[in-house]
Amino acid sequence: MSKKKEYIFSNTVLITEETSVMANSYEEAEGIFLSGGGKTDEVDSNGGDWDCIQNADDFEEMKDES
Repeated sequence: MSKKKEYIFSNTVLITEETSVMANSYEEAEGIFLSGGGKTDEVDSNGGDWDCIQNADDFEEMKDES
């Protein structure tokens, strides 16, 4: 039985949201927005930019070279 190795991946996802707030003034709207109020819609997103940040095979190659 072979020993399993650990591979670590990082995924960065960018999501753009727009929030609509009904208020009598900018200050009131800002307060509502900052407290989580308003209607938020996702307007854009990407599928993510992933990268393998730790590849167990690279460590084995380094051991073999020494």
